[in-house]
Amino acid sequence: MTFRFRARGASIALAALMTCAALAALPTDAAAVTVVLGAGKVSTLFQNQPDHSIGKGPATFVGGDASGSPRRGLIDFNLAANIPAGATITDVQLTLYLAGVATGDTTPREIDLHRITADWAHGPTGLGVTQIDGTDQGFPAIAPSPTWYDRRYQQNQPWATPGGDFATAVSAASMIGQTAGSAYSWSSPQMVADAQSMLDAPSTNQGWALLNVDEWSANSYRIFYTQAWDDTSLRPQLQVSYVLAAVPEPATGMLLLGGLIAMALRRRTPTEKGSQ
Repeated sequence: MTFRFRARGASIALAALMTCAALAALPTDAAAVTVVLGAGKVSTLFQNQPDHSIGKGPATFVGGDASGSPRRGLIDFNLAANIPAGATITDVQLTLYLAGVATGDTTPREIDLHRITADWAHGPTGLGVTQIDGTDQGFPAIAPSPTWYDRRYQQNQPWATPGGDFATAVSAASMIGQTAGSAYSWSSPQMVADAQSMLDAPSTNQGWALLNVDEWSANSYRIFYTQAWDDTSLRPQLQVSYVLAAVPEPATGMLLLGGLIAMALRRRTPTEKGSQ
């Protein structure tokens, strides 16, 4: 009888251990989080002014000027500083606010995002400028601002391709109208993939280039407020939703284990009772 009861107690303890292990292996629900990031860098490249730039000015230009010369916007966000490593990104949305359009343009213009593939610096060009009117030709570049030919002006760091190095594939597209102050957004599965890659390998996070499909057409540009604009509600925003990796939750199993082991140990065999 003594052996039977002791074996039974051991069986209960073993069952408790197995139950605990099974419960501990169950993950908690992944935590869903949404953050809104401000832009880290915003710049403009000017095709007909290859030594000009706007790095810290209040606006970026995207499209053709009066002569049909393209302007291209560059923008990036520091994902790694705001999203935990190992997170899985589930949604991304870029929102820009329209500051104006080229004179007389009443045609909606498609503006595409392309992932930038080379490092660049926005530099101080345009720092302190508060007016947008009259800045569609940029300002003489101050190193290390990006220009049409250079990732970093006067730093012997040219773009591989004049006008910027970026993926040929479109990450997202949006049709832009004419109403100043309106919000326009870009979102797509490819943007999610871009952002996930940028988070997983921060050294590859160079942001996106903004290209107007009609950039070689005269008076086709759109103007967007940058992170230097006084009204913070009109600055660029990147909304990112992500989930954290599920983690085990052993508390319930541990409580059950403790209870069952305590019950097993408190049982007394007939021999133990008879000896008292």
